[in-house]
Amino acid sequence: MEFNSARKARILAKSFFPLPPEADLSDFRRYGYPDEASCPVISEQEIAKVTRATVQINAAGPDAIPILVLAEAIPVIGRHLTLVFNTSLDLGHCPEHFKESLTVALKKPDRGDYGQPESLGPIALLNTLDKVLEAVIAARLSHIAENLHVLPNNHFGGRKGRGTEAAMHSLLEKIHSAWVNKKVASLLLLDVSSAFDNVCHQRLLHNLRKRRVPGVIVRWIESFVGERRTKIVLPQHRSDIITVNTGTPQGSPLSPILYLYYNADLIETTTDLDNGVSSSG
Repeated sequence: MEFNSARKARILAKSFFPLPPEADLSDFRRYGYPDEASCPVISEQEIAKVTRATVQINAAGPDAIPILVLAEAIPVIGRHLTLVFNTSLDLGHCPEHFKESLTVALKKPDRGDYGQPESLGPIALLNTLDKVLEAVIAARLSHIAENLHVLPNNHFGGRKGRGTEAAMHSLLEKIHSAWVNKKVASLLLLDVSSAFDNVCHQRLLHNLRKRRVPGVIVRWIESFVGERRTKIVLPQHRSDIITVNTGTPQGSPLSPILYLYYNADLIETTTDLDNGVSSSG
């Protein structure tokens, strides 16, 4: 049984954590980045707010600290966490302990054969303190996106007021507009396979800089995504430590907003309003 579980974990590791994809980074050369946004220090109130908002995420990571316990302890340890988080951000260093996780395999819906690794998806169970710091930084990235308008308006998902319902309204509006003008509305749907898992780190960091994300946050994210370590958890078995050097972790509060910054260029470059072509994502 142990042999079978260990072998299954190795197969899943190969599927979940592929080698980094090759990427054309030639457009980086001599790129002139705009002035970056300001980055105030992290406040104790900010930490308390995101901790309260995170209490519904019950699964603990390697540190086994329940988020509810941390939320109750904030009045006592909040000032200490504030010092730790600000120091981490100022140094551009995500502590090694924060980059450890446990990976569980969940069944993807409507897959016929769950004996195939492609029918399972990885979810990272993160250390609780890391999860709170990630949520703080995710909130700041969202604030920059909405207040400085650095993401396309037709970029949906993971944004306040721009969820599934807003995407459907936008689509219907474009269809009706085409009909009113006696034109045909055509729709092309694309699905990015293993989107978070295949994020190119260099491209992500470049796109954050070009969209005015503060350098201290970019440097911290560079540390956060590099040399992550995880163990695959199966019934009665935990794998050896696996080093992950690509993508962003599924289950991370940061991954959704990071991916919006990551693929914003795709939305913009495939939009051609003069010829009636509009892209959404």
